[in-house]
Amino acid sequence: MSVLKDLVRLGYSRSWVVDKYATVGLWPSEDWACTTFWPAGSRILDLGCGAGRTTIPLAQKAYQITGADLALPMVHKAYQQAKTWHVNATWAVVDGTDLPFSEGSFAGVLFSYNGIELVPRTEGKSRVLSEAWRVLKPGGHLIFTTHALEAFNQYLPIRLRRLVRFLYLRARRKPMPEMEVGEVIHDSRKNFEVYYMQIISPRTYRKLLAQTGFELVYYNSRQRLESGKSPSWYTDFDADFKFYVAQKPALQ
Repeated sequence: MSVLKDLVRLGYSRSWVVDKYATVGLWPSEDWACTTFWPAGSRILDLGCGAGRTTIPLAQKAYQITGADLALPMVHKAYQQAKTWHVNATWAVVDGTDLPFSEGSFAGVLFSYNGIELVPRTEGKSRVLSEAWRVLKPGGHLIFTTHALEAFNQYLPIRLRRLVRFLYLRARRKPMPEMEVGEVIHDSRKNFEVYYMQIISPRTYRKLLAQTGFELVYYNSRQRLESGKSPSWYTDFDADFKFYVAQKPALQ
């Protein structure tokens, strides 16, 4: 998986990509989730912080925030932006599958803007969830978002074509770079932003959360959440991003 991590790091180290992510501000759905499930002033890890889009406004809300990302140029840009916005934050370059923080360090962990989909393979995503569990205090909440393989949106035909191609090549035992359903791997010689990502079903994330020991306390789509609509059986198929809020059980 190290080669795939290097691809992700490469894409998000390009200067034009760093500048693209220099906008600062929480989505209304992120604002609601963070302020609803995290105590005011608590210590928070913003994993996959990019150029500080979510880290800086969370610092403005007086959270004790640590912004962490795989790509050094992103963290450097976030540090510069934090100085411009006159906020205090701690910054770190980390691999989400092996966090350098002590057990029970944070009251909350955020992995925003579908960042977990850039973590290679289902095994890697499971490791991220395990690391989030480890660094969370008992009773703490992990908040993250994803796409969905089965979402009814304009990209569904593309995902279906890729799925059919993947299943065909695997059945014929043909060589291909993708090893799992939902993976997209691009040629690193091209000037892309995303060289690797994997879009899987929310059902898989729910299974991984349960296996890790998390309790899924809230699940909805961004569109429904920001429209004031309650969670629905249809959420997996909703066109927009999925919001997960998972709690590490409190000590009894």
